[in-house]
Amino acid sequence: MQVTRTPADVLATLSRRYREHYGDRLAGVYAVPEDPYEERSPTEGELEGAVEVFVVLREPYEPFKETDNVTRIAYEVMDETDWDLHIITYHDSETGRRAEWAKENGIEL
Repeated sequence: MQVTRTPADVLATLSRRYREHYGDRLAGVYAVPEDPYEERSPTEGELEGAVEVFVVLREPYEPFKETDNVTRIAYEVMDETDWDLHIITYHDSETGRRAEWAKENGIEL
């Protein structure tokens, strides 16, 4: 039996998984437009149609430590749901300028 998943289903699953992993440290998860702080590579067309998600965390925040977990969770959800669009993840501390941008321009999940 084939199960149809909508983008909303996949994003809800992703948000729930971040909440389970980070608990009270999670300040928010946002679907965002293209991140203006991120430089694009010459092959940007390869990820056309990707969903960009921004994870905002409370302190203590160690950017290099969080990258693995934020990315791993997104890939697990993509694998579990057979999601065919790529999820691009970003993260920042609750007080960071990129987090403020995500809060103002994103849709909270």
